[in-house]
Amino acid sequence: MAEPTDHAGIFEQLRRPSKGGQPKYVRLTDALVEAITSGYWKPGDKLPTEEELAELTPFSLGTVQRALRNLSEQGIVVRQHGLGSFVAETDLRLEDPWHCRFLDDDGESYLPIYSKALKREAVKGNGPWSTHFPQGFDKVFRIDRVINVNNEFNVFTQFYTDRRLLPALWETPLAKLNGVNFKRLIARESNVPITRVGHFVRATQFDDRIVSVLQVQPPAFGIFMQAVAQMGREACVYYQEFFIPPTNRTLAIPDEAVAGRR
Repeated sequence: MAEPTDHAGIFEQLRRPSKGGQPKYVRLTDALVEAITSGYWKPGDKLPTEEELAELTPFSLGTVQRALRNLSEQGIVVRQHGLGSFVAETDLRLEDPWHCRFLDDDGESYLPIYSKALKREAVKGNGPWSTHFPQGFDKVFRIDRVINVNNEFNVFTQFYTDRRLLPALWETPLAKLNGVNFKRLIARESNVPITRVGHFVRATQFDDRIVSVLQVQPPAFGIFMQAVAQMGREACVYYQEFFIPPTNRTLAIPDEAVAGRR
């Protein structure tokens, strides 16, 4: 970990005027994320206290607290009462994403994304997933995740599968699914080859629950995307829903046939 006297250099850019008009807490959040992803602070490292950050930056204590709360909600930082804020032990960056591939400014590379698992539960009743798992109505479960795209916006996802097909996703402690690429876990933990992925996209208005998770202002419209991963022509490996808020970023959707890919 860097020496305390070195911290000021990280925040030097914050003393310059913001060209994009970003809120102060977002600018501080971005600076902290950049320091963490570059390795300046590593998993388990303690961050400067709220008071120290207020002294190191041109921002108020309230702005510092909001930035740290933002990082905590994303799972990047763990705040412990009386002890301070620490970089989360789990690397939340999701490598080689399959579905949330948003293009960077160069139009070729993909923006970094970070995932946090929110909830996992058995599914009851019927829904869009039912047609994909006709034989597993009592074995289907759902994992809710928030995917942070380059600290610009959040995507909410709901992942459905059969616990008999992918037991690792049902049995692994929820916190250990943060930053996990489900595609790689499926390839590593099971003998289930994904040979085809279909995507279905439409514009929709988000309900209050989605608005709250995405942290957007109601009424909010965005993209609703469904992804169906299959083994062969009939067997469904997983069904996934994505709620994407308005963004200027381009979403690159992979080709449908994926046989032979990893």
